[in-house]
Amino acid sequence: MFELRLNNKTIPLKWGTWAMREFCIAKATINNKGEKENLPINRYFEILNNTQYDLELIILLIFIGYKSACNTNKQSVEFDENDVCDWVDELGGIFDEKGGVIEYIKYIVSTTVLTVQGTPKEEKKKSNKSKLG
Repeated sequence: MFELRLNNKTIPLKWGTWAMREFCIAKATINNKGEKENLPINRYFEILNNTQYDLELIILLIFIGYKSACNTNKQSVEFDENDVCDWVDELGGIFDEKGGVIEYIKYIVSTTVLTVQGTPKEEKKKSNKSKLG
């Protein structure tokens, strides 16, 4: 869990499978048949791998992380995206190296890699000895 430290409070943010799913739903588009299509997971990775984020994307990532933490902690969602904008301002903006926004994006990237790849496990060495009769 990531902690977004503001002046008078700390906001827990969590990124995992639930958050990735919510992000893909939030970034859904309408196809030419008028049907809603969630963002495919490969597009999620392309967006995450991009070195340029727009403000709307950053706000969405923070808001979903907040909702995910609320879900995990069994708490109600008390804040909205407008509050998230205030948090970003309080942190010094999106590019403040001492602010939490850049660190949170790094947290998302590292968490996503672990979620997809899993934690590394040591493989047991198998014996290559064969029995000769």
